[in-house]
Amino acid sequence: MNPSPYPAPFKSAHGRAGILKILLIAGAMATGLLLVVEALSLVFTPLRDDQDVGDNPIGAAILLLTFLPAVLSIIINLATVVLFLMWFYRAYGNLRAFSPSRPINYSPLFAAGSFFIPFANLVVPYRAVEEVWQKSVPPLESPLYKPGTPASFPLWWLFWLVSSFVNNFSLRTSFDETVPHTTATTISIVGSALSIVAAYFAYRVVDAIDKRQEETSRQVNLGKFAGPPPPPTDLPDVAPTPNF
Repeated sequence: MNPSPYPAPFKSAHGRAGILKILLIAGAMATGLLLVVEALSLVFTPLRDDQDVGDNPIGAAILLLTFLPAVLSIIINLATVVLFLMWFYRAYGNLRAFSPSRPINYSPLFAAGSFFIPFANLVVPYRAVEEVWQKSVPPLESPLYKPGTPASFPLWWLFWLVSSFVNNFSLRTSFDETVPHTTATTISIVGSALSIVAAYFAYRVVDAIDKRQEETSRQVNLGKFAGPPPPPTDLPDVAPTPNF
């Protein structure tokens, strides 16, 4: 996008980042609990449809323990997705406040919505996140200056993509009666483990961007809103011209 001649309002995303990091930790813990219960289901015989609870109490307990963290994980993950998009929309929009003369590649709405665009969501979201990191710097930096991206960024995106593919495959196999229980459960365990790793790197990405934007806002003395520069105070005094 072409640079804007006017500064955009700066709105701190620090509060949203804090809630988002809490949700990432909670989601990882819920997924970890689900992973442990799924591992137990490989050791003990699960409750079959033709069995009563009394016939296989351990299998019934494992089934219940699998259901509860699974529902909790779904709820937390949905909340995490919503908060991530809200945080990222605001963080990307702050690039205009840091330097209106520096061009950005997308609009904040498109950057956040790119996660839902087929095929584009394999590349565009990561490029947008990387751009937020690279351009969340003081405006005195050269517009062509691109600081190196931390290793946690590409690792987050790699594990995010792989875990998404594995979890989608696991969901399909769970409804396929021809797939053995041990195979479907093993795939689910792998997907859960990858999701935990992805959540860890996502935490680091959010934390790094949030700290950089907050530091930049202090360096350029941005308040709640970025306004025009103050009028100069060192102009020479000019005597009024008399009217004849």
